[in-house]
Amino acid sequence: MLKTFNDIASACFLNSLQRESSSLYYVTQPEGSCHLHIPLEQDKYILVPVHYFSSLGISEYRWPAFLISGQERVEISFRQVVEIIINNKKLVGDQTNSNKLKFIERVMESHANTHAAISRISSFNSLFDGALKFENAEQGLLAGHSVHPAPKSREQFSEEDASLFTPEFQSCFPLRWFAVSRQLVLKDSAGKDSATALLGKVLAVDNKLRKALLGKIPEGFCLFPVHPWQSKVLLKRADIKEYIKNNQLIDLGDHGTNWLPTSSTRSLYSPGLPLMLKFSLSVKLTNSIRTMSEKEVRRGLRLKTIVEADEFQAKTNKYTGFTIMQEPAFLGIIGIDGKVIEESLVSLRDNVIKDTPEQEAVVLATLCQQHPTGKNSLLASRVSYLAKRKSISLSEAALKWFEQYCQHAVVPLFDMQANHGIVFLAHQQNIVMKLEDGLPVGMYFRDCQGTGYTDIAYKLYPEYLIDDAFDRENYWDESKVKRYFPYYLIINSTYNVISALASRCNILEESLINILRNSLKSLRADGVNDRSCLNYVLDSPTLCCKGNFFCYLQNLNENSIPEPSVIYFDLPNPLFKEKDKIFNNGNNEELSLV
Repeated sequence: MLKTFNDIASACFLNSLQRESSSLYYVTQPEGSCHLHIPLEQDKYILVPVHYFSSLGISEYRWPAFLISGQERVEISFRQVVEIIINNKKLVGDQTNSNKLKFIERVMESHANTHAAISRISSFNSLFDGALKFENAEQGLLAGHSVHPAPKSREQFSEEDASLFTPEFQSCFPLRWFAVSRQLVLKDSAGKDSATALLGKVLAVDNKLRKALLGKIPEGFCLFPVHPWQSKVLLKRADIKEYIKNNQLIDLGDHGTNWLPTSSTRSLYSPGLPLMLKFSLSVKLTNSIRTMSEKEVRRGLRLKTIVEADEFQAKTNKYTGFTIMQEPAFLGIIGIDGKVIEESLVSLRDNVIKDTPEQEAVVLATLCQQHPTGKNSLLASRVSYLAKRKSISLSEAALKWFEQYCQHAVVPLFDMQANHGIVFLAHQQNIVMKLEDGLPVGMYFRDCQGTGYTDIAYKLYPEYLIDDAFDRENYWDESKVKRYFPYYLIINSTYNVISALASRCNILEESLINILRNSLKSLRADGVNDRSCLNYVLDSPTLCCKGNFFCYLQNLNENSIPEPSVIYFDLPNPLFKEKDKIFNNGNNEELSLV
């Protein structure tokens, strides 16, 4: 019998290609086995055995794959599959040799990085079979984005860098610290505490840091935190060298308690400290170089002022389990040209789990990721635990879990958009589920960079949005909301939840899709200020979806594309049912359900 094996890194690649290419399709053999069919030329094609077929595009595969040519059937490796695909014009179009070679290199680097992280795990039970604390979940994401050709590629990192600074290697390290002349620091904050005061609270708690820096910060200088890898980038800059030469910047070195990289790599967490820190990091992760801009870090300040306003609190107190990890302040170093050095920017994020470090707070991507050996995902294991604890069937437990997920994540986020005009781009790594005995009781949203405001917000909270001229991207019209918001929350996040449950919990994807549909229909039926996005998600035959495969193949930096919508395409919408479509008289008034 042929020995097959799981390969979660290859699943990310195949699912991203299959989602974007109409040439690929699944075939079921008479005996019931399923394969992904990748047509080549003439009578040649590739077959990849499928362990679990997902109608939502998050399938599981078994290796090896096979190259079929007439009656000949040859086993081929993942690298061979990648090379054959990338050199087939019918599948990927006419690509330059440099693009093809770079793409293959990055895909295989990501594949190797994933397997290197997996090889370091002594026991999968601790990651896939029990309650996880925040930091364990953050550092337990092995493959990354489940529908991306190279989610763990990070070409600017050496192997040593990866082992020192990436979460999946369970790394931890002290920060680099600068002392910078105040006139060279751009900083701002929302709320009662300045950025300097917030860092002072870290200094007050971190005894090692306080002792190390005692007497080393001159009068008129600001303490400035730097990611240790990013410090190498900054110290090579001519303006930073000039500041050091002129005694305007002092490199104090690496000091203090250890910080852990979270699933995004550039955001750091240290249990017990009052802040998390999000840094610009000059590394390409998935589709983007992960440096921030001033307009992006200011979004955290704006969001804090709105959500702490009395009028907002009064209208949203029904969502007791919904918490935002606020980013109330930022710092950056001003360059010789008078503009902030984007590579130096750091956002200060509230550590909202500081007082409950043992809480089961799990990033959604880790909950849903496929098990490296093909066993239960963490989500499936928690549902199995729930079924035993409640003495109910596995399918009943899965339904209960998903209902709670919709109640505590999907509905509040849609309510924020539809009733308050606040858009949260809630992808899998921005949603951290609050669990009790494995069951959702709330969620944390993080990354205020991914927020925006519609006309409703400008009407409800005008005094907080008057300076939108600085960041016009912060204003979202109807078309922009429809393009991005459902992609992140529904396609990126919720599809993965559905697939993870259906693949192991004796439940059909369609049953879970029905729960999602009904949750959104109930919110719409209750009456909302803006039903345009809900109508789109429920009534449109297609949803706008990001094309990660071809964006990455074309070597685009998503953050710098003049019009990011060019990497999106229409994906069939499983929530759409013709008989449920709302007909209206042009005034957005519901007339009937047929």
